[in-house]
Amino acid sequence: MSVILNRILNQIGDPELLDKLLSLSNADLNSLLLELFDKQTEKSTPADVLKTFQSNRFSTASDVNAARFHILESQLLKTAEEMDIETLLLSPSAPLGSCSVFGCVNQYNVVSSVRGTETLSDPSNMLAIIIADKLKSKAATNILPLHYAATARVVRAQAFSGRGFSAHFGLFCMVSSGKDSGSYNCEIELLTKHFLFYKELIREHYNAKLSIVMRKRGGYTDGGGFFTRMTEVVQTMFPDTPLTFDYENEDNKYYQGINFKIYMEHEHEKIEIGDGGFVDWMNQMLGSKKERCLISGIGLDRLLMLHKG
Repeated sequence: MSVILNRILNQIGDPELLDKLLSLSNADLNSLLLELFDKQTEKSTPADVLKTFQSNRFSTASDVNAARFHILESQLLKTAEEMDIETLLLSPSAPLGSCSVFGCVNQYNVVSSVRGTETLSDPSNMLAIIIADKLKSKAATNILPLHYAATARVVRAQAFSGRGFSAHFGLFCMVSSGKDSGSYNCEIELLTKHFLFYKELIREHYNAKLSIVMRKRGGYTDGGGFFTRMTEVVQTMFPDTPLTFDYENEDNKYYQGINFKIYMEHEHEKIEIGDGGFVDWMNQMLGSKKERCLISGIGLDRLLMLHKG
C-alpha cells in the first residue's frame, strides 16, 4: 500500500475501507463512484471549472495544427484501405484494464473512469480486443490473416517531458492476427504486411532518411532462429536502409521475439516515429497457443514535423 493511500485511510479512520470497496460488485462500485462524483460537482462553480482547467494538463488543447493533423489521419487511413487493411473509428473509451491486464502498462499510467471504462490510451490494445471478439464469436476467421488499423487521440497519465510530448497525442496503429502455420510463415506474412505499409507511406509522403532498429526479445523457443528470419525479411524489403540490432533487455515481456523501431532524420535530428512487434494478447484472450498477433504504431504529432503536406 502506498504512503499516500495509507495516510488517506488513516485520515478517514477506516484502514480496511479499500478492502471493503473491493468486495463490492462492479455495478455497486460504479453506483458509489457516480454518486461521489455527482456530490463533488454539486459543490463546484463555473469559476472552479475554469480554475481546474488551468491547472489540469489532461484537458488543455494541443499545439498541433488541427487541420494538418486530420489531413494526416485521412492520408494514413486511405493508404491502409488501399492495401486491404480494414479501418475502424474507435470509441474514446476502452474497457477498464484494456492495457494493464495484459501486462503492458501500470494502471496508474491510464486515466481510469467509471462504468467499467478507462480513457483510451492505446488503440492497438483496443483493436486486438475487437479482433479477439470477432474470432471468439465466429464473426471472422484468421486462417487468412486479418489486418486492422485506426487513428485515435489518446491520453496517458504519466508526465512526459521534452519537445513534442503532452498528456494527449495522436496515434496510428495497425494490428494483424493470424494462425501459426509452421516455419514462422505466419509471422513473416504479418511482418511483411506492416513494413509494406510503412514503405508505401514513406515513399508517398516523405523525403527523409530512414533507419530501423531490430530488438531481440524473448518468448520464442528458437529465439535466435526466429530473430534471424524476421531481420532477413526487413533487410530484403529495405536493402538501402541502415539496419541495426539490439540484443539488450531480451527479457522485456511486452513484445515476443522482436521489437522494431523506425526512425526518420529531420533537420539533423533522429526522430522515432514508429514502433512494433509481436505480442501474446490473442493467446491470452482466446486461450490458444496457435494465435499470432503483430502490432505497430506511429506517433502522429511527431510525424507532422516531417510531413510534406
